[in-house]
Amino acid sequence: MDVKIKGWFKLTSGQRDQCIAKLRTRDLVRQRDEVSQSKAVDASELEDRLIRIERSRSRSWRTPSLPPYNPNDPEEVGKDSRVEREAHEELLGDNGRPCYPIELGFEVFNNPGQYKDLFEYWNGECGAGEDTKRWVFFRQLKRWKSFRQFQQRNRRYFVFHNRFPKFQQQVLERRRRHGLNGDVQLLEEQDKQSKLDDWMEYQDYELRTYKRLQKDFKEAQERLASRRKALAEAGISAFEGVQELEFASEYSLTIECNKERARVEKKEELAERKLRLAEKRLKAAGSDDLGESVERATWMRLFLKEVESAQIRMDELQRLAGDAKCELEPYNRWFHGKQIEWGDKELEDPEEGARMIRLECESTEHQNRMKKLAELGKKNHEAGMAHFMAEEEVEFAEEGYDAARLDNLGETVERAALLKMAQGEVRSAQTQVEEAKEPLEKIKLKGAVISVLGSIPLTRGKVKRHQVLLEWIEQQRQEIAGGRADIETEGGRGQSNEASSRVLRNLPTVEASRLNKPPKVNGRKRKQSMARSILSPVDPAKVSEASSKRRSSRQKLSVLCDPPQAAEKMTIDSTAPKSRSKQAFMVKVGCPPLYA
Repeated sequence: MDVKIKGWFKLTSGQRDQCIAKLRTRDLVRQRDEVSQSKAVDASELEDRLIRIERSRSRSWRTPSLPPYNPNDPEEVGKDSRVEREAHEELLGDNGRPCYPIELGFEVFNNPGQYKDLFEYWNGECGAGEDTKRWVFFRQLKRWKSFRQFQQRNRRYFVFHNRFPKFQQQVLERRRRHGLNGDVQLLEEQDKQSKLDDWMEYQDYELRTYKRLQKDFKEAQERLASRRKALAEAGISAFEGVQELEFASEYSLTIECNKERARVEKKEELAERKLRLAEKRLKAAGSDDLGESVERATWMRLFLKEVESAQIRMDELQRLAGDAKCELEPYNRWFHGKQIEWGDKELEDPEEGARMIRLECESTEHQNRMKKLAELGKKNHEAGMAHFMAEEEVEFAEEGYDAARLDNLGETVERAALLKMAQGEVRSAQTQVEEAKEPLEKIKLKGAVISVLGSIPLTRGKVKRHQVLLEWIEQQRQEIAGGRADIETEGGRGQSNEASSRVLRNLPTVEASRLNKPPKVNGRKRKQSMARSILSPVDPAKVSEASSKRRSSRQKLSVLCDPPQAAEKMTIDSTAPKSRSKQAFMVKVGCPPLYA
């Protein structure tokens, strides 16, 4: 606190020290009296209040600063392991096919080898962040669940409308178009399908996505051709011979184009505002309030009246906007307080807090308050926008008044001369607007071409990565059909995870024995599949001979003839005929090259 002492500079150094000591003593006495008159503060209560304030600030007003992600942090590794293990178990339990053996651990990401393309698909197409790159099974499971939902929706629709055979025919035609072989045998009751049928239906699900991506790529090329033509017709020779743009080039060109567009749009905006003002002056010149001869004062008074009228309207709308804001404020405070309260409950006990919050949100009182909050929020927004537009009108009216003051008309002017002047202003403003719009249209065309050139490599990359997924799916279909996959039962949802892991370990022996055997000829040559399973990283020498012997009998079967399916077909043939919508639909397709 600053204290002024009269004659301070005339005092000696000793007198000055005495004055300072007295002032300090008086200040201490004042502080003691304030403390004695104040209430006692509970330390624990004060600490609790400070913690609550800090929590509310950190939760509501700032983003918490998180430490940088460290993939080698034991806590992060443990979290990722738990997520992947749970997803892997759920995927196997629902007849899914993990894209790599879980026994390889996270070391496989440092040296992916044959899994590299698949990892790029699951991490690239599914939006993996830096801290979730190891969540491959998690993303696979999410995609598999989407397929299951699609299965149920399809059956509800086609079975309800008695059109299930049409759906099966669509699956058949899609397989034929993509050159895929195999027996298609779909049932209305999905849980009674064999594992092979389930997998082939999933294959069809991904083929639909592949078709959509191909369509997107084709449409992007068509858009590029169309926009190139429009650019050439506008007399712009940019990007000739350029078929695509990488991200860095597209980004820099887009920034440059946007800056140029902003400058031209500003110029166009000023030209349109000038035209609007000229039209307003022309309208004023034709007003009934003016005679054949117009006095300068009368001409200015017309625009001054508009300013006053706009000001009155703005003041009224400002009052209404203030009322709307005041009406909304209690509900905003209530909602903000609820957020803090709910955050504290979740911190104390996450599960119980979430339950209590859910119950409160479902209550009638809370829903009515939220409804009122939304209504008042909308009212406040509309009132604010109306006030903003009124401010713009006041500013525009003042521009008209300033222009009238600056008119070099003399004390009196003929009305015909005034009209002629205003009409000339309108024509000049219209010319400026047209001149400003022409470069803007060219810049928009240029930006459209840049956008398409940048989208083409992205769309092509999506098509390529999805083709990698489809090739893996076909390999897995051949594994299942050839009897080299998990032990399969009809509607085999009940298989155990232990059996799945055991088969994963035994896959390499089956592959090795299959590749070493010469192809057999039975009436006609049968082509042996040379595609090595993507799930065979284990050394065949480490696998027991017993597992190889157990599977050897199945290797003699055609890849299109799985024993469980054969038994299923015999059962269907021996039973009494059913209605067409209830019977299994089975077809056999030719086998041209995959994705020819």
